[in-house]
Amino acid sequence: MSWKYSITLSSFRNLEPVQTTLENLSNLGFNSLEVYGEPDSLDVDNLTHQLDSYSIGVSGVTGMWGHSSGHSKFRNLVTANNELLTAAQNYVKKCIFLCQRLGGHTFNICLFSNKPLIFDRNHKTLLVREKIKLASSVIGPLRELAKYARDYNVELLIEPLNRYSTPVCTEVEDAKYIIDLINQENVGMLLDTFHMNIEEDSIHNAIIRSNTMLKHVHISDNNRKMPGLAHIDFESIIEALKKIKYSKYLTFEPTFQSSDYKNDLKFGLQYLKKLSGN
Repeated sequence: MSWKYSITLSSFRNLEPVQTTLENLSNLGFNSLEVYGEPDSLDVDNLTHQLDSYSIGVSGVTGMWGHSSGHSKFRNLVTANNELLTAAQNYVKKCIFLCQRLGGHTFNICLFSNKPLIFDRNHKTLLVREKIKLASSVIGPLRELAKYARDYNVELLIEPLNRYSTPVCTEVEDAKYIIDLINQENVGMLLDTFHMNIEEDSIHNAIIRSNTMLKHVHISDNNRKMPGLAHIDFESIIEALKKIKYSKYLTFEPTFQSSDYKNDLKFGLQYLKKLSGN
């Protein structure tokens, strides 16, 4: 079973000029990436030109949810405030359009909340019935966004995050519940090994349970570095992906603290390819 490799452009944001990043990625053998979801600040024409010059395609757009953005208040889909909900929906629509313009096909949905549904960022967890209540409140808006995305040939992917980010959707079973209720063909699941390492009893078994709902995977080790630089068992992850016959993107989502990242990037890519046998 073969899949494709990609990497998030957000991993390099503020480190260096985009052209430098694209040159390095091209030299290391990457031919696809995920663009970060800041549609109001991206110069799409210039980015498209630079991507074309290095023959790098776009797999999709990564939503800048929660504290990854200074606009988080206006990107929380779980809210009792209709104005804030409309703002969050408009953000998703802009990202869908951005994705289509760049030739991508996926956009991830992360369920953050506004007051009075705000959470304790230290280690808040919710009872299953509380999760269901909060998640159910956003099914209608998500279904409408899915129909909107379908016209742009974009899949909306529900991404479980760990409890330090949001307690609303933290596990594969949470995402499955939401996806089943939305009931649209272009809605699937995105799993992230960093978050899964915190929340899932077994990453391997969680992947098996996701089955055909799994449409995208974000890959990083438990310390947000490239695979093989910490302790996540990627061999069992690859085994699970092969069992469900996964054939879409594995997208690296590391955190880099300096522009001296090329050796780590090369190591992680080669490590995963060796495990995968492709």
